[in-house]
Amino acid sequence: MQPTQFQQKRLQFEEENLLENSDQLPPNCSYKKTGPLAYVVQYVGEKGTPHEGAHIVVDVDLSGTNGSPGFPAEAPNITFRNGFQHVNVYPMGKLCMYLSNKETFTSGTTLLEIFQGINQVIHHPTFHDPANASILIQEGGKGYDEKMRDQAKKLSQPQYKVL
Repeated sequence: MQPTQFQQKRLQFEEENLLENSDQLPPNCSYKKTGPLAYVVQYVGEKGTPHEGAHIVVDVDLSGTNGSPGFPAEAPNITFRNGFQHVNVYPMGKLCMYLSNKETFTSGTTLLEIFQGINQVIHHPTFHDPANASILIQEGGKGYDEKMRDQAKKLSQPQYKVL
């Protein structure tokens, strides 16, 4: 799907904003535009967190669904790759937070804020309304942080790095 003229102008603004404010991106974040309305974003798990060293890869699709207008009128579709498990990520990889919720997303939200917000969700999970409650259930005595550290060991391998 090709962006509308309005989307093209907004995306041009967003790309300029990302370049001009690159110092505001998390230092562990890199991104690449992969299509007119798509980005791949990679986060390296922050030091001292259960995700330390993991290559956490996210697809950000701005095209909308089923003929809807897409970004900026609609929340982006944010999907984690490589089977990334997290309390705020549905088992199929979709982010469950304000950044991807059509009821809470506002059209003034920038790509910079989206990229910052994804990093925030990864490293500062909310447990009160889990998207993936099964990951919280104790398996063999392993707690959530231990499960995340095990996952980080796997995702820190070179084949998971895309950028």
